[in-house]
Amino acid sequence: MVFVDYQNVYRQARRAFGLDSEHHVHGQILPLRLGLLLKNMGLGDRDLTEVRIYRGMPSSTRDPKGYGAADRQIALWSQTGRVNPITRPLNYRQPDAPKEKGIDVQIAVDFVRLAIEGKYDAGVLFSADTDLVPALEAVCELKGPTACEVAAWAPPTGSPHILRVQGQRLRYHYLDRTRYEHVHDSTDYSVRRRRR
Repeated sequence: MVFVDYQNVYRQARRAFGLDSEHHVHGQILPLRLGLLLKNMGLGDRDLTEVRIYRGMPSSTRDPKGYGAADRQIALWSQTGRVNPITRPLNYRQPDAPKEKGIDVQIAVDFVRLAIEGKYDAGVLFSADTDLVPALEAVCELKGPTACEVAAWAPPTGSPHILRVQGQRLRYHYLDRTRYEHVHDSTDYSVRRRRR
């Protein structure tokens, strides 16, 4: 099972591959393609049961354009039964800079809960958010280090931002620029397309 912290993965891709000044579609990923790539990188003969992708949802009244784009993106993700989008409303305390609230907590809760319920043999966590380290620690303690795997973008220079659990040898998946290109989604969801 793969757990994707969407906004974190998006921002990290832009940073790792020098895409910060590029069009906003750069950094977007196709969750199922990412899940299948990670399966081929290390899950071996295990099945990819689900890709859980977590993201903040803009308000339909405060940001109708952002809401429409997110809604179209989530609709595409949902077309396959193996992708499960989980959303939480954005916080608009600072109207010019809405923020995700509760996404990291939701990922952490699900990562631990689904391990306890036996829903996965190995959970791959794709995020650089250090707030998620306690969830990795908990699953390592409950199920052993083979139940936890971590994915990160690998920039061409420098070290990848990857989550680590002190004293544990986890399996790490480093995705370079070629792998990013393989899972990249170039769709501009801010453009509403007419139905024919």
